[in-house]
Amino acid sequence: MRVRGLLVAAIAGLLVAGLAARSAERERRSMSEIVGRIRKADYEGDRKALASLAGEMAPYAEKGALASRARYWRGFALWRRALNGFNETDSDPKDLQRDLMAAIRDFTEAAKDPRLAGDAKSAAAACSWNLLYLNREDAELRQGYLKEGVRLIEEAKKAAPDNPRVLWVVGGGEWYVPVERGGGQAKAIETYERGLALARKQKGSATDPLEPSWGEPELHMNIAWSDLNRATPDLAAAESNARAALAIVPSWHYVKDILLPQILEAKAKAGAGASGTAPSAVAPAANPRRTASASDFDFLEGKWDVVYNNSAPGIPPNIPGSWVGTKQTDGRILYDEFRLFGPNRETGFLCATFRVFDYLHQRWDMRYVGLMIPGPGEGERRVANWAELAAWREGSTIRVDQKAAAFWLRITYYDIAKDRFRWKADVSNDGGKTWTADQIRIEAKRAS
Repeated sequence: MRVRGLLVAAIAGLLVAGLAARSAERERRSMSEIVGRIRKADYEGDRKALASLAGEMAPYAEKGALASRARYWRGFALWRRALNGFNETDSDPKDLQRDLMAAIRDFTEAAKDPRLAGDAKSAAAACSWNLLYLNREDAELRQGYLKEGVRLIEEAKKAAPDNPRVLWVVGGGEWYVPVERGGGQAKAIETYERGLALARKQKGSATDPLEPSWGEPELHMNIAWSDLNRATPDLAAAESNARAALAIVPSWHYVKDILLPQILEAKAKAGAGASGTAPSAVAPAANPRRTASASDFDFLEGKWDVVYNNSAPGIPPNIPGSWVGTKQTDGRILYDEFRLFGPNRETGFLCATFRVFDYLHQRWDMRYVGLMIPGPGEGERRVANWAELAAWREGSTIRVDQKAAAFWLRITYYDIAKDRFRWKADVSNDGGKTWTADQIRIEAKRAS
């Protein structure tokens, strides 16, 4: 009888465990669905929905293994409800303050989970600085919120120094700090661009929808706003980044209906001033088509396995190769080495590129050198064929023009993610008179 009782107890225990597992999975699915709706409502500027969704998340925030995530996302909903309220002329400042203070309480609890510390503390810092703005006429409150925000962001940076969402908040603070104290507009934009490069590298790495993964479109948005509002506006870069944000989130109310129209209006005024038809207080960008940033090629760092295809006659398909990018000279030079392999993994083609960003002129200074190319007889020719390159960003792609005598390439890097990117090139053998579109294509995957 005792054996039978133990068996019944064991079966009952297994049933209870199974029911608990199914309940936890239902809870996770329900929370994930709410998170998706929160992010959608944020981008659409739906403050009513954000308030409702914060309430829907409340039952999950009190206890259980997922409580810290529920706290984070409830705080996020309230934070973004307040941020969207700043864009509405009829918002009640007391309502915004209530949302921000409630968000801070949730983020404070969420930050007790080490996995969320960077995200939650940086979000709480942002809320503190939003409260600073709302209480800007009260010197004591203003100073208190400033100090609290600084404390939180320093803790967030320590917890997650390479978190793009942390850097999104860091850059926002640096914008208002004087240059002599380590901040300034250029410093803020540099921080945003570092965050953007990290967001691109980390894209696709978050597999749990309850883990924060937003950041890439938000960083594009902040760069766009900064390029519009900096002392010397770069309106082409502002528009490019705004459109890059919309390419990721087409429904984003703030970018689509507020920020981008402001940029286009500024460009129209700048153009009118340049033509002499009306004065302009906004300086036009020196080169409206080509904008670049120091982080454009950061994704190339590391080792990549590549597959090379060239539609020119006589070249076999799917040639394997490798592409290795390394930062050198205190990080100022990105050196990358590209090689293609023969049937026995011997090197049959070898080239290198030196990429240096010129901070003064805000452009890339790049040189390519071909070092080994297939040849008759001996099987290879060791050469030193140099070419000059110009690079710029267009939305989520990077464009490069390469010229060496009459051999020209129009290169596009695209589909850039943490573990892959694609490369294609139009080719001209007559100095740009005629072109073969997409003659060369490369598929790159990060080597394991």
